[in-house]
Amino acid sequence: ARVCARVPWMAGGTFRTAHGGQDGITPDQRAIIEATGPDGFYLACGFSGTGFKTSPAVGACVAEMILDGRATTVDISAYTHRRFAEGRPLVGEHPYGSLWR
Repeated sequence: ARVCARVPWMAGGTFRTAHGGQDGITPDQRAIIEATGPDGFYLACGFSGTGFKTSPAVGACVAEMILDGRATTVDISAYTHRRFAEGRPLVGEHPYGSLWR
Protein backbone atom coordinates (compact mmCIF):
# COMPACT_ATOMS: atom_id res chain seq x y z
CA ALA A 1 0.00 0.00 0.00
CA ARG A 2 2.84 2.42 0.82
CA VAL A 3 4.53 1.77 -2.52
CA CYS A 4 1.26 2.37 -4.41
CA ALA A 5 0.71 5.61 -2.51
CA ARG A 6 4.06 6.88 -3.79
CA VAL A 7 3.96 5.25 -7.22
CA PRO A 8 0.27 4.90 -8.14
CA TRP A 9 0.84 2.94 -11.35
CA MET A 10 2.24 0.08 -9.24
CA ALA A 11 -1.33 -0.75 -8.15
CA GLY A 12 -1.85 -2.45 -11.52
CA GLY A 13 1.13 -4.73 -11.05
CA THR A 14 0.97 -8.39 -10.14
CA PHE A 15 3.11 -10.59 -7.97
CA ARG A 16 5.27 -12.60 -10.36
CA THR A 17 7.83 -14.54 -8.36
CA ALA A 18 9.72 -14.75 -5.09
CA HIS A 19 12.78 -16.47 -3.76
CA GLY A 20 13.14 -17.84 -0.28
CA GLY A 21 16.46 -18.94 1.09
CA GLN A 22 19.29 -18.27 3.45
CA ASP A 23 21.04 -14.91 3.43
CA GLY A 24 24.78 -15.15 3.82
CA ILE A 25 25.12 -12.71 6.70
CA THR A 26 26.58 -13.02 10.17
CA PRO A 27 24.77 -12.07 13.41
CA ASP A 28 26.65 -8.74 13.60
CA GLN A 29 26.20 -8.19 9.86
CA ARG A 30 29.99 -8.09 9.34
CA ALA A 31 32.01 -10.57 7.31
CA ILE A 32 34.28 -13.39 8.45
CA ILE A 33 37.74 -13.19 6.88
CA GLU A 34 40.42 -15.53 8.20
CA ALA A 35 42.56 -18.57 7.69
CA THR A 36 41.10 -21.35 9.81
CA GLY A 37 40.71 -25.10 9.84
CA PRO A 38 43.07 -27.27 7.83
CA ASP A 39 46.07 -25.70 6.09
CA GLY A 40 45.01 -23.85 2.98
CA PHE A 41 41.44 -23.24 4.17
CA TYR A 42 40.45 -19.58 4.09
CA LEU A 43 37.11 -18.03 4.96
CA ALA A 44 35.79 -14.91 3.26
CA CYS A 45 32.04 -15.12 3.82
CA GLY A 46 29.04 -13.52 5.49
CA PHE A 47 29.03 -10.39 3.34
CA SER A 48 25.42 -10.64 2.19
CA GLY A 49 24.92 -7.80 -0.30
CA THR A 50 27.99 -5.80 0.69
CA GLY A 51 30.59 -8.17 -0.71
CA PHE A 52 30.68 -6.51 -4.12
CA LYS A 53 31.71 -3.19 -2.54
CA THR A 54 34.52 -4.59 -0.46
CA SER A 55 35.74 -7.37 -2.77
CA PRO A 56 38.91 -5.57 -3.98
CA ALA A 57 40.12 -5.01 -0.42
CA VAL A 58 39.05 -8.46 0.75
CA GLY A 59 40.76 -10.07 -2.24
CA ALA A 60 43.98 -8.20 -1.47
CA CYS A 61 43.86 -9.27 2.19
CA VAL A 62 43.15 -12.92 1.38
CA ALA A 63 45.98 -12.92 -1.20
CA GLU A 64 48.31 -11.54 1.48
CA MET A 65 47.15 -14.23 3.91
CA ILE A 66 47.90 -16.90 1.33
CA LEU A 67 51.26 -15.48 0.23
CA ASP A 68 52.59 -13.91 3.45
CA GLY A 69 50.72 -15.73 6.22
CA ARG A 70 48.78 -12.63 7.30
CA ALA A 71 47.06 -9.59 5.89
CA THR A 72 49.44 -6.63 5.90
CA THR A 73 47.53 -3.91 4.05
CA VAL A 74 44.79 -3.76 6.69
CA ASP A 75 44.43 -5.36 10.12
CA ILE A 76 41.55 -7.80 9.64
CA SER A 77 42.08 -9.73 12.88
CA ALA A 78 38.71 -8.55 14.24
CA TYR A 79 36.92 -10.41 11.43
CA THR A 80 37.47 -13.83 13.01
CA HIS A 81 34.57 -16.23 13.49
CA ARG A 82 35.61 -16.60 17.13
CA ARG A 83 34.22 -13.14 17.93
CA PHE A 84 30.73 -14.61 18.25
CA ALA A 85 31.66 -17.23 20.85
CA GLU A 86 33.71 -14.60 22.70
CA GLY A 87 30.85 -12.09 22.74
CA ARG A 88 32.76 -9.52 20.69
CA PRO A 89 30.49 -8.62 17.77
CA LEU A 90 31.77 -5.86 15.52
CA VAL A 91 29.95 -2.56 15.84
CA GLY A 92 30.79 0.31 13.55
CA GLU A 93 30.56 4.03 14.10
CA HIS A 94 27.13 3.93 12.43
CA PRO A 95 25.71 0.55 13.54
CA TYR A 96 23.11 -1.30 11.53
CA GLY A 97 19.67 -1.94 12.95
CA SER A 98 19.05 -5.43 14.27
CA LEU A 99 17.86 -8.03 11.79
CA TRP A 100 17.53 -10.71 14.47
CA ARG A 101 14.31 -10.15 16.37
